[in-house]
Amino acid sequence: MIGASASPNKVGYSVLRNLLSFPGNLYPVNPGRTELFGRKTYPSVLDIPGPVDWAVVAVPARIVPEVMEECGKKGVRLAVIVTAGFREIGGEGTALEEKVTAIAKRHSIRIIGPNCLGIMMPHMGINATFDPVSPRPGDVAFISQSGAIITTVVDWSLPEEFGFSTVISVGNQADLGFEHFLRFAEQDEKTRSVTLYVEEIQDGRGFMQIVGEVAARKPVVAVKSGSSRKGRAAASSHTGSLAGSYDVYVAAFRQAGVIVARSLRDAFNLAELLASEGYPKGKRAIAVTSAGGFAVLASDYAEAYGVDMVDLPDDVLRELNAFLPPFWNHANPMDILGDADATRFAALFDVLIRHQDFWDIVFVIAVPTTLVDPAHVANEIVRLSRNTEKMVVGCMLGGDSIRSGLRILRGSRIPNFEELEDAFKAVGSILEVVAVRQP
Repeated sequence: MIGASASPNKVGYSVLRNLLSFPGNLYPVNPGRTELFGRKTYPSVLDIPGPVDWAVVAVPARIVPEVMEECGKKGVRLAVIVTAGFREIGGEGTALEEKVTAIAKRHSIRIIGPNCLGIMMPHMGINATFDPVSPRPGDVAFISQSGAIITTVVDWSLPEEFGFSTVISVGNQADLGFEHFLRFAEQDEKTRSVTLYVEEIQDGRGFMQIVGEVAARKPVVAVKSGSSRKGRAAASSHTGSLAGSYDVYVAAFRQAGVIVARSLRDAFNLAELLASEGYPKGKRAIAVTSAGGFAVLASDYAEAYGVDMVDLPDDVLRELNAFLPPFWNHANPMDILGDADATRFAALFDVLIRHQDFWDIVFVIAVPTTLVDPAHVANEIVRLSRNTEKMVVGCMLGGDSIRSGLRILRGSRIPNFEELEDAFKAVGSILEVVAVRQP
């Protein structure tokens, strides 16, 4: 950690503090200190006795070239440069970034940044950022062109119990860019889906080829900013980006099999659903609910977002009629009535497990009642997911009374949508990409 500091208002303090949980060898570098956080501190990376794989750099921009020369002599292979003051400020900053990049290339050092938040790898105990909190381990990789968006998302993720495989702030992309991090996510066994926050892609042709190949193996969701004229101007001053036409980006993303989301919440709903369930094999959907009003809304949302609510086959209807009350609606969405308990849901799920040939996606909509134990229903949803190769979408609706059920779903990596429309919108977005990907 080059630029490690004892001052709480310095970036080097925050990054070092976060790295204390790293189980490997950690070396603070500060020429004015002999010890920080109980760790021996070195005047230079060249004074460290053992090998160094990564260097996290948080020194003033003018000193970065000198530090990179020392890293090159030490044999460092990756430099995470969190320092700002490079291409994003133009003029001298651009020249300084080019100098740093040339030094790194001469010494075969790869660079993340500069002007970035850093990188988090929760499964490895690595938080090489100045974010005050660390995310939970999970299976969604988040690659972002904004550090502030990362800190906001990570903060949101903790009470939601949402986890990440990797979180990467790309910064100015002086060397490593989106396409490199996508390749990493593709090869990372902890990653099951990828979310991107994009302001600008520098190598459009190269990126589109790579993201298309990655999306064929793991789902990729993107939020593209700069849809407005002022948004494009803001992106330029943020990371030195030249944000092109939003519509062109979106069309290219969709052609490559990337799912485009308008909001970060939508993006992570999609990423979590795909990480858990994978792509559906088709668009034939069914919905199960104990609330008639939500059955009607499910029909409306399905039509609005291109989800095909299939008719129930005669043999399935016969099996359902054997145990459901005679006045259930005998249709899809299935309203199994307000007195339904978890046992009724379980019996219906047994039918769906036996008859997997007529459906691809199921929305399970449960609402708080005195007859329903949310934990019991959630366990049945988990059982349905594990015994089918279909997309199971949890829609346990309500507040505090359903928390026990939500914890069970989260523990089994099954996402839950708090708003029914969000569930159908997410699935509709996925089906658009599935349609593009099919020959």
